[in-house]
Amino acid sequence: MVMVPAICWSQPSARAASVQGVNPQVEAAVWQEDGCEMAAVTLNGKELLTFRSEAGSGAAARAEDLAGKLQDLLDDKKFDANSILPARAGGLAAIQMDGSTVVSFDPVCDAKASRSSSLETSWKLVNAIRTAYSTPTLPGWYLKLMDQAEQKLASDSTPANCFSGQASWYGGRFHGRKTSDGHRYDQEKMTAAHRSLPFGTKLLVMNRKTGNSCVVEINDRGPFVGDRVIDLSRAAARQLNMLTSGVALVDCLILGGN
Repeated sequence: MVMVPAICWSQPSARAASVQGVNPQVEAAVWQEDGCEMAAVTLNGKELLTFRSEAGSGAAARAEDLAGKLQDLLDDKKFDANSILPARAGGLAAIQMDGSTVVSFDPVCDAKASRSSSLETSWKLVNAIRTAYSTPTLPGWYLKLMDQAEQKLASDSTPANCFSGQASWYGGRFHGRKTSDGHRYDQEKMTAAHRSLPFGTKLLVMNRKTGNSCVVEINDRGPFVGDRVIDLSRAAARQLNMLTSGVALVDCLILGGN
């Protein structure tokens, strides 16, 4: 099974605010339309996803199964709408939270439908849940980033806008010092140091071992130790799950500048 790495979309922490005033009720509604079985999954009466299939071929069962999974997720005390992200596991659509898959389902109910839409289906579902919790939604270009990440991991060659190597992170005594672009270093911002990339360049960085990913902006020069290719902020290292190890083998995709 190939799992699309989770790209960390950073939003202000709002675990308490994300659940305030929301009493989640996930249900499945079933009806017939033009000879087809229709089944919608709703959250507090608002449609999240609709399945369509030939009558009696499983749309209701799939909707009920997904509704149960989502209800369990939303009832979990650890649930945080800010942390859920769309993902894809093989042909399945999935939802990740804090780097782990918490829900997966088959979005295809029509024999003529394509499984290539699983990531987009997950994105729509995640955004619908985020909206219900008054949490910022993920923009359309997020899907493009995930596709690029998957293609990069599946490719045997390295495109010109990609590079790989050892990454490290820095914080502590460097916090508050001036960076090479003239600003103050903030170890809790998603930034990184590179030897030559222009300041303001945005990179998608993926930890090859864990699959965790994040987007950082170049604002400093370095690293100047051995063959390391990038030096990450503490916040970025945390997202990549490499704080303890200190170094990690990463794949980097250049997304562009400001």
